[in-house]
Amino acid sequence: MPQENIDARQQKNMLDRNIHTEYQFYGQENPLLIKDLTERWLLDIKNIMKPAVYARYSRYAEKYIMPYAGNMCANTFDKTALSAMLALLQAGHSQKEPLPHYKIYSVESMVRAIIQYGAEKHLMPKISLGESEYKTQDEKYAMPLAELEVLQLVHIVEQQELDFQIQIMLPLYTGISLSEFCGLKWKDIDIQKNKIYIHRKIVHIQQKTKSTKTGSTKASGSREKKAIVLAEYKLEASCRDFIMPEKISNLLQAAITMKNPYKESYVAEIDKKDNKADNTSEKISETGTTEIRPPDAKELQYRLKTAGEQAGIPDLTYQMLRDTFALMGLNAGGDIYSIACVMGIDVNAACERYKMWLVKDDGFMKRLDANI
Repeated sequence: MPQENIDARQQKNMLDRNIHTEYQFYGQENPLLIKDLTERWLLDIKNIMKPAVYARYSRYAEKYIMPYAGNMCANTFDKTALSAMLALLQAGHSQKEPLPHYKIYSVESMVRAIIQYGAEKHLMPKISLGESEYKTQDEKYAMPLAELEVLQLVHIVEQQELDFQIQIMLPLYTGISLSEFCGLKWKDIDIQKNKIYIHRKIVHIQQKTKSTKTGSTKASGSREKKAIVLAEYKLEASCRDFIMPEKISNLLQAAITMKNPYKESYVAEIDKKDNKADNTSEKISETGTTEIRPPDAKELQYRLKTAGEQAGIPDLTYQMLRDTFALMGLNAGGDIYSIACVMGIDVNAACERYKMWLVKDDGFMKRLDANI
């Protein structure tokens, strides 16, 4: 038997028997293996990742993907195979202990990106892997982006204009809500102390108004009409401040240097490309004074959704950015109390919303009687 056939058989036997006995992943001739596709994918994304992040993804590929799926045929790798692989990881198969939820989530996002990459490069047919198993679809719980999705989004946003970058990066890296972001003014930014102060939020509310409907000859009555108005709420009791990440501090400093914005104007203000009077952020009130209009939350949402689609993240929302901030904070070593304080939410509510992403360490139970 040729040596290459013996090597292929040895590689095939390395596959976990729990999967191999039930599913057939190999093609008949020169199959494209997941390990080959993974190596090409890692090489292709190297230039858009920080060295430390790239090293971690390489480590994840070697430790969690190759042993379970490396020798599978990419052409026939399907959602059943992905589900089986993730189940083995969750059970701690061939690992010292089961992987935490957020790490399995990262591995899953990597595998999905690898399969999508193969289809985009015409190396294999497009394969549907179904919905994510480790990303909740229930709005009651957190719906954070996977790290790969964050990298793709940041890569897209960093190519845009400065105001566009601020409108997406600031909520992503500070965890403030859309209503708080709409209410954030330049006077709330302290570049010297590197802090942001949250004093107010802007919300859209519906108000009923009466309008008179007139016919050709006489008034034919009145009817109620709903109007959307902006309401500003001062957060006196829950006013908070926090340190800015370096990325955000640099962005805001660049905006201050380039534009020297009026302190009463809004940080999320959208730059307009024409000179129409109704497109400016200022308007003259009935008393003759100049008022500054808050940014339009719907337009901000539209911009975010557009950026998400370009990054391969459909239906992206500011709540998803907020959830992503919480997960990034946990992965950076932040405790849930500190993260809740930065986000301005109750600690119990934070624990409930992000409970599936919290790492449970009950090892202390073994040490309870050590000093007794």
